[in-house]
Amino acid sequence: MSASSRNNFLSLSIAPGPSHSLCMAFWVQWQAGKYSPVRLKIGICDQADEDVATQPALPSRNGAFIAAIDRSQLVIRSSKDALVVQKYDLPSGFATSCRFIRWWKAPGDVSTPRRLEDSMNHDKVDKDRLILADNNRIVVYDIEKPQVYAEISGATCLTKLANVDFGRIPDEVMVLSDFGFKLQLWSLTTKRAFEVKDPKQVPSYYSYRPSSGHLALLTRTGAYDILLIMAPSTYEVLTTSELPTVDVCGVRYSPDGNWLVVWDAASAGCRVLLLTADGHLYRTYSLPQEDLNLGVRCVEWSPDGECLAVGDYEGRVTILDEKTFMPRLTFIHRPTIDDPNERVWQEELGPSRTRGYAEATQPAISPSVDSFPSAKEGSHGITIMDFNVDGNLLASRDGATPSTLRIYAPKSGQSLAALIHHAPIKSIHWHPRLTDLLLIQCAIPEPTVYAWRLQWNAPKIFILSLKAPFGQLKSSWLSYDDENIRYMLGNTEQYAIGQFTPDGEEALWQPNDECPDGLGPEDMFDEGNSLDLSPVKMAEDASSDDTPALGLSTQLGYTSAIEDTFHYRHQSQANRKIIIAGMEDQQSPIKIAPPPWKCHYSAYIGSFYVSAKSGLPRDLAYEPLEASSSRFTEAGVWKGGLAMIQLLRYTSTPVGPYDEMILIPGNFDVPGGRGSYPRVTRIYVSQRDTTYNGRKNWNIPKHIARFKYTGDFSAPPFTVQLYPEDPAIDEPFFTASLQHLGFWTPTFPFSTNFLKRLGFPNEMVQPPLPEGEPKEVLCGTDAWYKLAGDIYSPKAKLVWMDLKQPGKEADNERENWWPGIKRWHLGVWLQDAELDFGEPEAIEVST
Repeated sequence: MSASSRNNFLSLSIAPGPSHSLCMAFWVQWQAGKYSPVRLKIGICDQADEDVATQPALPSRNGAFIAAIDRSQLVIRSSKDALVVQKYDLPSGFATSCRFIRWWKAPGDVSTPRRLEDSMNHDKVDKDRLILADNNRIVVYDIEKPQVYAEISGATCLTKLANVDFGRIPDEVMVLSDFGFKLQLWSLTTKRAFEVKDPKQVPSYYSYRPSSGHLALLTRTGAYDILLIMAPSTYEVLTTSELPTVDVCGVRYSPDGNWLVVWDAASAGCRVLLLTADGHLYRTYSLPQEDLNLGVRCVEWSPDGECLAVGDYEGRVTILDEKTFMPRLTFIHRPTIDDPNERVWQEELGPSRTRGYAEATQPAISPSVDSFPSAKEGSHGITIMDFNVDGNLLASRDGATPSTLRIYAPKSGQSLAALIHHAPIKSIHWHPRLTDLLLIQCAIPEPTVYAWRLQWNAPKIFILSLKAPFGQLKSSWLSYDDENIRYMLGNTEQYAIGQFTPDGEEALWQPNDECPDGLGPEDMFDEGNSLDLSPVKMAEDASSDDTPALGLSTQLGYTSAIEDTFHYRHQSQANRKIIIAGMEDQQSPIKIAPPPWKCHYSAYIGSFYVSAKSGLPRDLAYEPLEASSSRFTEAGVWKGGLAMIQLLRYTSTPVGPYDEMILIPGNFDVPGGRGSYPRVTRIYVSQRDTTYNGRKNWNIPKHIARFKYTGDFSAPPFTVQLYPEDPAIDEPFFTASLQHLGFWTPTFPFSTNFLKRLGFPNEMVQPPLPEGEPKEVLCGTDAWYKLAGDIYSPKAKLVWMDLKQPGKEADNERENWWPGIKRWHLGVWLQDAELDFGEPEAIEVST
């Protein structure tokens, strides 16, 4: 440790080893014989490229803690006194490869720096958790625990991660793959993921409803934008809406949760769609087609929900009324500012590059984007726009004049201030408690922040002490006390904490006079005296190939590429798993879901006639387990008749989404002269929860298979192939292709209630099932069940089903799968269908 004094400041530095030099400076001012800290700087000057942090220090949602990657450690410090709260060892190379660092933040929550007395003892509901992630692993930390809280490995295997963040609650993690490949919603409680294919890869592609936690999610299938409304926690799809947009750019719930706003791409003109909370279109705000306009750039709700601000590409901010969604006010960013009610402040550079504000005379000219070559790319339109916490103030920046910030009162329509700087404005942050206080950061290399407050006589400029502040700097508010306002500024190498009074006077930052364990100011930053908690051995705990694999990730929405429902089985067990602190990584238990079931799905049902004279091909009609059971295969005489092959995709069931293939080879007599009924003899599904419950509840002989698609299930043409559950078998046992009957084919409603009125019963009778392995999935039953399901689809359409089996052309009997049938069969496509499957009726059968 070395110390040097210059003027009245003391600088301390520590060099822990020959290969790395950790530079930690602690400036103090001598006052009456004791040290009073002014600034804290913690950074890394790494002599090797190994373990160089790639993410800047980040404050927690309440400003009470600061997380920073310090060489090969994640260090959590209190923003109150800079003491280490928690330290975690990082895996080798993780500091360099880490691309995301996120603190837990409740949806719709403005990151509220708390008062100091509240920040360390906040409600347990507000978890202080954070995520570190690279392209291969996602690690969750809870600062109340000294070990890693959870780790997700192999969340994506084909693409990089586009974004990682917490979901609605701190026990949910959202993982967005690059190129909009898929969105995964991981539950740290159930250790499962819900997958959505084809999410829109736009900055505001989802929004949680503040009042209830419903998720509004944008996806794109083919040429259409789709809005999904999903239930909290279960992520059951409640509504699916096709948006009348060219290329939707974002979605946001209003603060009261009553409205949704989506806005279209600039190529569609100025179009903003207002929808009800459940996704139904209410009103469209647009400019007349004869008016030349360049489209919408950004949209913001006021925090009180009383208005909606729309920023466009022409430098206008339009305020829409919350009740009528009609324009109330329009603010225009003009290069020339000439408004006697608006105060204009201009940054000035003094000797030695000192900075200050001076009030400018009007008319004042805002520097254009041509004055800043680095800011020209994507410069048009309102690029920054933000309300203050009570919705009474609005600040915005136009890319055509990137160094000028305009501040308005949107409710009164008054322009309050214009701040003109020497560099483009990079970010703004309204203080969440002092509602008229704004923190501004410009794109300059100096560690400088700007502050404006309505009650001040002039804006303020604060320059922090950072040595060689190279790299991109980021500013944030921190927790505060009644007397002082605190903020931080830092990059990947170091950060500094500053403080000023509510009147704008710079103040000394003074942590507790008493240092822990009687240590002095020098010792509190000594590497050997920092709070030392046992680090987790992640390489040993989180990468063992002996750890059981995670259960199936349920899926929703599909791409046109070849899909494999069981793709997780092709990865090594170590490449796809989640580990929770204090829990063994075992496959989740079967979810028990007794009847009745209410399901939402889409289906393709192909039909063909079979004669009992041809005989029942047992190898096609039965899975080997059922074929070996005389109770099942000899339970009544096969009568033939109308046979069906059904391909279904369930988007919502009591056990989650899954795919299904059903064979009903016609009717069977029920022993004892109880009539003749259709029977499901062979059925495959893509997950084990429905396998168990289908067998247990209704005697449906479900088995697991791998479903692979070429094309999109949501609309023909596409092909599906079924493979055995064993991933070593690469030959499909069933193939079907769906084609449009003709684009002229009309749609019509479909209902089994209507068919029953015409004399077509919808009942089936199923015999008892044999037990298989594993017993906890392939359960056996003892009773005969009669069951019925009510089906309704508002949109049904005729299609062709092609049953030609690739590689079977030489087998005349099996080239179209079922012996003796043709290749093409008429079928029906049920869209957005609902199924009510009730409790079965146990019947007595005399054998």
